[in-house]
Amino acid sequence: MNSATTTQTFAEETTTAEIVARMVDLYPGWENRRILWHSAMAAIARKNGQ
Repeated sequence: MNSATTTQTFAEETTTAEIVARMVDLYPGWENRRILWHSAMAAIARKNGQ
């Protein structure tokens, strides 16, 4: 996974669902989407200062 693309995706989107949808579009073969969901939730929490 390209970390620059991932970082940009996390910075641009504002909800967990948006991040997951975008990552699935970028990496359709990703097998464990649960990991994407948890990473997206953590990114949103960091963005919101939680």
